[in-house]
Amino acid sequence: MIATSCPVFGQEVKPIEEVVISPVNEKENSIQIELSKDKIQNKLANDLGQILNLLPGLQIKNYGDVGGLKTVSFRSLGAGHTALVQDHSSVSTTQSGQADLSSFPVDFIEKLELITLSPTRTQIPIHAKLAGVVVNVESVHSYVGTNQRNFILGAQAGSFDQYEGYLMLQKRSAKWAGTLTGKIRSYGGSYPYTYLNGNTTIKDRRENNSLLEYFGTASIQFSPNQYHRFQLRVSGNEYRKELAGAVIFYNSNAAQYLNGYGLSGALNHQFQKNRWNVFSSVNYQKNNLQYLDSTYLNSQGYLDSRYYSAQFDAQSQAAYSITEKLDLLIGSSFISEELKGKTLVGNPYRNTSESLLGIEWKAIGKILVQVGLQGVFEKRDTTLNSQWNLLPAASWSFDLGSKNRIGVVYRYTCRQPSFSELYYQQIGNTKLRTEKAHIASLRYDLTLPFKKGISQTMIQPFYSYVYDKILAIPTKNLFIWSIQNIGISDAWGVEFTEFIQKKIKQHTLGMRINYTFQYTQDISDPLSPTYGHLLSYSPLHSGSVELDYSWKRLNFYVLGSYLGERYALNQNIPSNLLEGYFLLDAGASYTQKLKSSELTLRLSVNNITNRQYSYINYFVMPGTHFNIRLQYAL
Repeated sequence: MIATSCPVFGQEVKPIEEVVISPVNEKENSIQIELSKDKIQNKLANDLGQILNLLPGLQIKNYGDVGGLKTVSFRSLGAGHTALVQDHSSVSTTQSGQADLSSFPVDFIEKLELITLSPTRTQIPIHAKLAGVVVNVESVHSYVGTNQRNFILGAQAGSFDQYEGYLMLQKRSAKWAGTLTGKIRSYGGSYPYTYLNGNTTIKDRRENNSLLEYFGTASIQFSPNQYHRFQLRVSGNEYRKELAGAVIFYNSNAAQYLNGYGLSGALNHQFQKNRWNVFSSVNYQKNNLQYLDSTYLNSQGYLDSRYYSAQFDAQSQAAYSITEKLDLLIGSSFISEELKGKTLVGNPYRNTSESLLGIEWKAIGKILVQVGLQGVFEKRDTTLNSQWNLLPAASWSFDLGSKNRIGVVYRYTCRQPSFSELYYQQIGNTKLRTEKAHIASLRYDLTLPFKKGISQTMIQPFYSYVYDKILAIPTKNLFIWSIQNIGISDAWGVEFTEFIQKKIKQHTLGMRINYTFQYTQDISDPLSPTYGHLLSYSPLHSGSVELDYSWKRLNFYVLGSYLGERYALNQNIPSNLLEGYFLLDAGASYTQKLKSSELTLRLSVNNITNRQYSYINYFVMPGTHFNIRLQYAL
């Protein structure tokens, strides 16, 4: 992905809601794609997973509707290669090694970025910079946010007994700022569905699918002078979920439950003066999880698994502008993770030390280079292990005139097996090796301004080569799986994004097209029966088309999204083939100004055609459903 500047057209063109080409601010020093606050909020998305579907190259694995597990992967690299950063802190659970996107509400998001490379941007954590891609989320708690509201109160209702309420309080002064946000969400989740079992069409209703969640965050910011800025932030969430299982294989009425809570805290300090930009942070998070299966067949007659995980990390990064064309960053971080549980042999832990050297050089175009050194020291069962990884990345981009830009990106990245992959019940494998990946892409950007409008085009061919890839596969029969390093896979394809916006008097029309072609295959063993087969849940085609229209205080959108055929297992045979599906959503919003405040009403209707579909085999999704939201902001 290549970054350049957006043209300016005075007062005649509305701000572009989706920025395909990164903003004018060169100090961000990153390669990114961005979504604005308005586009995020208009979707009435249940969680972050639904919003990320709008970005090219990202694939969301969805195990359910509201509250159902959702993970994101980048070009089939796996969720562990995608770093989620919220308000300058890396977010992932120690146990799974990834973030569950269903547990991230979008009500307070100010900006969302997809960043491929950011070597001299201090506020992106080092651990995230070494991942395959960064999803960067900035909320009203971010001290670089643009929120000017002091009070927001909202309520939402939707199909299948969905109810939500949220609140934001904020107070700012010259040196101080305090922000408090909270949300409660409940969901019944009993929706009808149909599915084909052999030649028989089955009609049923989703059971054991309810949810109750609480979220809360408080932050305080202090700037004693123009050079220093401190922030303290504390967040917590609690949830009680019923887990709806697969609708066949004798488990259409599962009796499984997931309960837990999380608590995290962050202390950040930023120093900016002259050519220096220094950012330091200390973060701590803990998560308690209980998995209960009341019908599990063992001597007790039920399964009650409890896990307690904790993570501590500290980092510091210093960037210095040597000249107007040359920036340098050095930084280091330390991460400590531990997991406790009755079923574990010993209490495993992992300590990670990382150092980074980043360079931006505005020579012939722009050159970005980073070199990371990662040391991993861990205890697996009763064995101590250590390893070192050198992780380089580089990009070169340059202008082809005033409207065209081209560039190339390469990076080498790796991910450690998560504690769940190592230890979870019978499927865990303590012999897993580190998964490594080479990622390369070529990007072409074209920006064409026209009278009261703009067109932006991005075309990006890419190639990924992954070895020691970690996947869950059947090892004895269809019902007994385990985590394995399957060997080698590669992925090649192209991402295409087109965005057009036109203003006609008080009317604004917009269209956005995203399309991804991706061919991901197993190339481990030429003698294997799955050699050359597509990896499970890797569609060849995916994309979306969105039309926007706004007039004065009214906004409308229609969104069509498509996910192509894919296989439930690595063996590409007809019985494993899942059909593709096309979903149609629509929504509208109206904002009424009330002196210094405003009242906004939003409505969305999802899956208008009542398509019966599932992303994960036999985990059915809801048909037509709606959401309505009323928000007051002061």
